[in-house]
Amino acid sequence: MDVTQLKYFIALAQTLNFSEAARRCGITQPSMSHSIVELEKQLGAQLFIRSRKGVTITEAGRELLPSALEMVDIAEKTAFRIHQMELGKTGSVSISALTTSSAILSKCLKAFSKRCPDILTDITFTSGRSQALAMNEAKYDFHFAVQEMVPAGESFDSVVSHVDYLCVAFPADHPLADEPLDFSRLAGERFIAVSESDGPALYNEIRRICDARGFSPNVVCQYDRAEAVLLSVGAGTGIAIVPEAVASVFYSNNVKLKRIPGSDAIRTYVVAWHRNVTNPAAKLFLEVVKELFQ
Repeated sequence: MDVTQLKYFIALAQTLNFSEAARRCGITQPSMSHSIVELEKQLGAQLFIRSRKGVTITEAGRELLPSALEMVDIAEKTAFRIHQMELGKTGSVSISALTTSSAILSKCLKAFSKRCPDILTDITFTSGRSQALAMNEAKYDFHFAVQEMVPAGESFDSVVSHVDYLCVAFPADHPLADEPLDFSRLAGERFIAVSESDGPALYNEIRRICDARGFSPNVVCQYDRAEAVLLSVGAGTGIAIVPEAVASVFYSNNVKLKRIPGSDAIRTYVVAWHRNVTNPAAKLFLEVVKELFQ
């Protein structure tokens, strides 16, 4: 029993006339008769009574009709949705992003929504640890992440989206907030950081910066996200090293940032995706990404 057979059955049940049913379906009357006979054989039941007076539907036929209508409707709607997906008119794209990529993500979404307004974008903001886990699990179509988070090997492709700068964050009323940045004057300051397990990339960047400048931070508190670190700095708990972009998307009224000079304080961000993209909607999003950043 297939969808075509059910369509022929429905046409005959509605018209009770083989010639008219065949005309509606665009086939010959013998083809219609053959299809109904085959369906009756498959079901082991007579669906119609044929006589010189015409065609009458049986109790078995009446029982089949509602289900046949429902199955054909489901099949046609499903086929339509799949066809629309292949054309890029519907579907969804899943995105994992660091909050420090918010501005770039917004730029991509704006361009994509203009081109494909009916495709949904599912966005999840992640921390460093959850971002790395998500990449290894192949959970999302795209990752807006720091370059060094992208797993080594040939499973991912990526394109550089932007750069950001690491800064020393001071409480706004801190005595050094308006002074030139000098790491030698930071000795003994209470330091707030992201833990290594929660933000391995940022943790390692901060460690390298401090080591290169002979600074040993007096860490008094650790958090799982840079946003929480910035909030704590604003509350006057201590100082910290954070990405500059965090301040543009999160609470920073009581914080002053000073960029750290040097190439080691520049963070490179990328948009990364699995090399074997199969989601039709993701392929369209990838076109936008490449147009914007390549």
